[in-house]
Amino acid sequence: MEAPRPLLAFDGFILDLTRGVLTAEAREVVLRPKTSAVLAHLLAHAGQVVSRDALLTAVWGDVAVTDDSLTQCVSEIRRALGTDKAGMLQTHARRGYVMATRPRPVAPAVDPATPLAPGAATRPGAEAPMPTGKLVRSRVAWAGLVVAGSGLAVFAGAWIGADGVPGPAAPAVVASAEPSSWAHAQRLLEDGRAAQQGDGTYDERLRASLPLFLRALAVEPRMAEAAAELALVHANLRSNGTSRDPEQDLREAERFAALAMAARPEASMSLAAQAAVLRQQRRFAEAIVFYERAGASPHRVVDRANVGIMHLMLGAAEAAQPLLRAALLERPRHQFAASWRIFLGLAKLMTGQPDEAADDFLVSTGIYFPTEERLLYRLVALHAAGRLAEAEALDANLRQRDPALLARPLRALGMSDEAAYRARFETAVLAPLHRMGWVAVGR
Repeated sequence: MEAPRPLLAFDGFILDLTRGVLTAEAREVVLRPKTSAVLAHLLAHAGQVVSRDALLTAVWGDVAVTDDSLTQCVSEIRRALGTDKAGMLQTHARRGYVMATRPRPVAPAVDPATPLAPGAATRPGAEAPMPTGKLVRSRVAWAGLVVAGSGLAVFAGAWIGADGVPGPAAPAVVASAEPSSWAHAQRLLEDGRAAQQGDGTYDERLRASLPLFLRALAVEPRMAEAAAELALVHANLRSNGTSRDPEQDLREAERFAALAMAARPEASMSLAAQAAVLRQQRRFAEAIVFYERAGASPHRVVDRANVGIMHLMLGAAEAAQPLLRAALLERPRHQFAASWRIFLGLAKLMTGQPDEAADDFLVSTGIYFPTEERLLYRLVALHAAGRLAEAEALDANLRQRDPALLARPLRALGMSDEAAYRARFETAVLAPLHRMGWVAVGR
């Protein structure tokens, strides 16, 4: 029999210290391991001011991290507590944090999937095992709760109520779905991936896949691949500049990546989803670690390429080039190959290889780069390489285009706030453009 999991109750919440799950009534929120550890330490010292240094030492030990890592954990705890209870975690300026509550240990709930021995009595206050039909409905109710933030709760609720009997509250422990349920979720997962390879723009294909991945997660809430795909969709909508609500997409990416990591923390898809979230948070050095682990799978060339892109975002253009070249050699027709080549061209510009870089910008427009921006980079490369006739012809062509398209912010400049990256970009790209009379570009 599985050993009881340590649980802490406080103000209507239960923190499962093993699973890293915070539960309030029928709502479960999966916390990242470090966030769960921060909350547990604060609860262990409830009512006391705990300094930032004490928290960093208790949770991260000797590992060097920035204060931002702790700040993000605190923000995640407050989001998990909800608007009404977020004030329970108080900030004391220049002193630390206080959990204004009184936690108490509680016995773990009975696993409804585990039948009692014949004739055995339940422990005082415990519910009897629920009938099979109700257990199935409660699994579906849990599925609806997992994806409620993305609007699928209505779908799940309609499904539960199809027989006219409302499903019970989600149990503390949810048993694995039946094999047929898993197979159904797997089909939905593959349909979502097929939608991403279908017709339409990249944005349209991403949005077409979203409801399919959501349905897969509703059918099988522990399917890490579905949660990871959802995290990647929300992250990619931000990356390619088509997000309708960047902050909401970031929150959704964080939530689904946390679900994937909780379900299968060593799976390549889970690692890639966590890396994508760190990339959106502009924590590039941390993202590299997860991309490298995900890229250890022979099928994850995209993650190996992303390691190179993260090096570039940190300003390490030299380290970026061999990784991007290897990815292009391995998968020259990958849907991201054009973008990889543009990133490679930028890395070459930053390291004084304009002649080679010029041809990298001849590719069809990458997913992340508008045509006019790519051609501006080619103009810089041609001019720096001394290919002046080609540069003059391209310059004249660009000046005939819509000025509004040419004056908009450069995507590549806005991708990183790292000082090393911006300094190299401004020296290798912006300064030459301004000298050629393109003074509005990058302003």
